[in-house]
Amino acid sequence: MTDKTNDIELSRRKILAGIGAVGVASAGAGLGTTAYFSDRETFEGNTLTAGQLDLSVTWQQLYHGGPQSSRPGDYGDAERPFVNAYPDHDGDGLQSFEREDGVHAYVDPDAYDDPEAAAEAGRNLAFTCAEIATFDEPSFDPNDESLIELDDVKPGDCGELTFGIKLCDNPGYIWLHGELTDEGDGDHPESSGAELADLIQARAWYDDGDNVFQVGETPIIGGTLREVLGALQEGVLLAYDPDDDLGVPEPGDSPELDGITLTHDDCEVVPGNPTCFDYGLFRAIKIESEDLPTTVGDSETYATPVGDVTITVTEVDGGDVREFDFELEGFEATAVIVKGGSAANVCRRPDGGDGYLTADAGEGLGAPLRTDEDRYGVSHVSFCYDVVPPEEPPEDVPVCFQPSNTQFIGFEWCLPTDVGNEVQGDSVSFDLSFYAEQCRHNPDPQNPFSDDESQSD
Repeated sequence: MTDKTNDIELSRRKILAGIGAVGVASAGAGLGTTAYFSDRETFEGNTLTAGQLDLSVTWQQLYHGGPQSSRPGDYGDAERPFVNAYPDHDGDGLQSFEREDGVHAYVDPDAYDDPEAAAEAGRNLAFTCAEIATFDEPSFDPNDESLIELDDVKPGDCGELTFGIKLCDNPGYIWLHGELTDEGDGDHPESSGAELADLIQARAWYDDGDNVFQVGETPIIGGTLREVLGALQEGVLLAYDPDDDLGVPEPGDSPELDGITLTHDDCEVVPGNPTCFDYGLFRAIKIESEDLPTTVGDSETYATPVGDVTITVTEVDGGDVREFDFELEGFEATAVIVKGGSAANVCRRPDGGDGYLTADAGEGLGAPLRTDEDRYGVSHVSFCYDVVPPEEPPEDVPVCFQPSNTQFIGFEWCLPTDVGNEVQGDSVSFDLSFYAEQCRHNPDPQNPFSDDESQSD
């Protein structure tokens, strides 16, 4: 394998224009303030061979954190949730590319009915190999140490980074690699001893370019950030169905939803304080008791990044909300958790198979009963949606990626809403990279990260 002491560091332009037999391309982002696209290739014997393999990477980063008014520095000029992108011809944080003649260039210009609208919606766009070589340098400064640096993360914050990877010239195998590079402890007095990397949930998947994990898209890996990076440090060989067309993907269709109405009969009492993650659901919208309406018949609508939640109070006792109805607009929940007393009601309806139906409404929900007729007061309500991929990566299958086909890889992290002050001041940094190796004369590719000897610094 390559001797790390003989690494040759190439410029960003060179890796994008591309020469070399093997190489690593990396991309990443700091939380709204700094980010970079940085590359290093290593070559055995320090020999460059032109035209053998060319791996290019584009990306779009999103951050769903504090509102624009309170944390403007976390976002780019395109405003929340856009942070940064590559390519980005006007430097506003939204992926875009425009030639001097004002024409957008894609692998297939017929793939998008409205290219401008696709760009403004934050899609990771597919470009031709010829156009990639003309991209400008990223318009932001690199981080000092790691590709992704997270600090001052609040419960409920989420970030997403979609990569567009493309080979030019020859077919190749591609590995996804990740590494936890640094952790910082804020030493908050309420700290439980758990580190930020153990509390953040993360996942990677084969995306269609819209930066959203959807039903039907193939997961790569999921779990805590530490678990995911631990598995990625060993290297995951990317694979796909060779019968699928991996040219320019069509925009993803919204998953088919069920639109059921949950009732008290759909609820099960669970001791303690269960969370959405306990039920394999990646995202949660949590509403505390102090934010609920206080009078029977009153309604409150909560705007969220995915849609509106409207809660109407139907029973109040002793100043506490006992029962309520809800309506969702823009999304549906797989489970609703209503906490009160020493337990919670977990409300969901089986679909008759191994899964559960999704609901857009609920009637007469509340916390568990403390007597045959009286409920505990509601302490909080969580609306749970979006499944978590399995923790184990798929079995490595040596499949060659064909030249000029764009494959989108999504990577998302979320800090659960039920995390308390124990993470205040904590930080975590990590790297993500792609490694490509030509398929020709290489029917049995060996994982370059199996012992971590061939990765670049």
